[in-house]
Amino acid sequence: MTTQPIMIFLHGWGQSVQIWHQQIQHFSPLTRTYAINLPGHGGAPDLPQEEWTQHSADEINHISQGKPVVLIGWSLGGQIALKVKQHIHNLAGLALISTTPCFRQQENWLHGCSDEVWQGFSQAAQALNPKLMQRFFQMMLHGDKLTRKAMQTIAKEANNKQQPPTQQALQAGLNLLSSLDLRENLACITVPSLVVHGLQDVIVPAQAGEYLAANITNSELHTFEDCGHAPFLTHHAAFNQQLEAWWKNLSM
Repeated sequence: MTTQPIMIFLHGWGQSVQIWHQQIQHFSPLTRTYAINLPGHGGAPDLPQEEWTQHSADEINHISQGKPVVLIGWSLGGQIALKVKQHIHNLAGLALISTTPCFRQQENWLHGCSDEVWQGFSQAAQALNPKLMQRFFQMMLHGDKLTRKAMQTIAKEANNKQQPPTQQALQAGLNLLSSLDLRENLACITVPSLVVHGLQDVIVPAQAGEYLAANITNSELHTFEDCGHAPFLTHHAAFNQQLEAWWKNLSM
């Protein structure tokens, strides 16, 4: 008997479950669909950085109750999905959106974000300035062929201005982004995996997505032209169609 897995969405740094609004609307009629806020994001309580992974795993297992579950992680959320995968009961698949195994550039990893981009992250976290966070959001959409009005509409619908991330959460998220190196974890991933990346992503270069797909067994790579760091926002119809087709092929 085939059971379509539950879908749980994990957002990225500085955002909230609201950023998945187009996916929640699309997939909720098809299956049990959830999005969870990372600690200190979207009104969720703050937690020490070292507790983020276990907390996320516990929350996912509480939602899924042992039923087959697919994790859809974006950016930092994708890294957390990679980190918690071995703690998830009945994991049926991973969808890694604009995700990298190692966020920052280093001597043996050239597919990380540049020092210039990282500096923008750090300034936004330290100042907790709405204008800096807005600039970061615009950077996410860099490479997408959007009018100014379209960009403003996307930002208005995707941002939770009523419950912005806390400074503690922003800094803890940066610490995780700076410290996580999951390259050695990829070979042990056996569940079906979908890797999705925008080819114009200036935060996580597309080569990072290619690396994931090349090093995860049973994975497939889907890229979007003229697309930056958030294909599920700017190319939502095509993204949802791709994710749905992949998800429907999963069975337990």
